[in-house]
Amino acid sequence: MNKKRIEELTREFLEEIGFDTKSERLSKTPGKVALMLEEIFSEIKKDPKEGINVFKTEVKNEIVLLKNIPFFSFCEHHLLPFFGRVHITYIPQNGIISGFSSFVSIVKNLSRRLQLQEKLTDEIADTVSEILQPEGIMVVIEARHLCVEMRNERPGGTEVITSSVRGKMKEPSYQERALSMITPKKTITKPQ
Repeated sequence: MNKKRIEELTREFLEEIGFDTKSERLSKTPGKVALMLEEIFSEIKKDPKEGINVFKTEVKNEIVLLKNIPFFSFCEHHLLPFFGRVHITYIPQNGIISGFSSFVSIVKNLSRRLQLQEKLTDEIADTVSEILQPEGIMVVIEARHLCVEMRNERPGGTEVITSSVRGKMKEPSYQERALSMITPKKTITKPQ
C-alpha cells in the first residue's frame, strides 16, 4: 500500500468537496487517513485459512456455537462502515474442530475487505466449511449499515440480518435449536 499516494488522494478528495486542507484543523488529516487505511486493510491479501489449527476430538455430532463475534467492514458500494455481530454454528464431523480464536481470525480477515453483508456471510460459511468439513453449518450476521443510516437519516434504527446455511443445519430441528441458542427466548415475569 502506497501511503504517500493515499495521502495525496485524500487531500485532493477533501479539496474537491470544498475543504481547506491547508487549515490547521485539516492539515494532518490526509496522513491520518492513510495510516488508518493501512491498519484496517493490511491483511486483505492474506488467505483466511492461513494459521487456522484443526483438532481431532471425541465430539459426537453436537452443535457448536460461537456467538456475538464483533466485526466491522466497509460497504463496497459506498465505502462506509457496517458493523455488528457474527454467529457461527456448526456440527463437527468425525470430531474435527478448531480453536475458538480461529473463528474470530476468519471473521476479522474476511470482514477487513470491501464487502456486501450477504457475500461476507457466505464467505465465512465457505471458509469454515473448507477447513472443518462439518456435517452442517449456519452463519448469521446482524449488522448496522452507515450507508443506510447516514443517507436516509435513520440513525440506529435499521439492522440487517443475513444467514448462510449448509448441510445438516438445513434440517428444521437443527436450525431451530441453533437459532434458539443464538436468540434465547426471554421470560418476562410479572411484578408482584
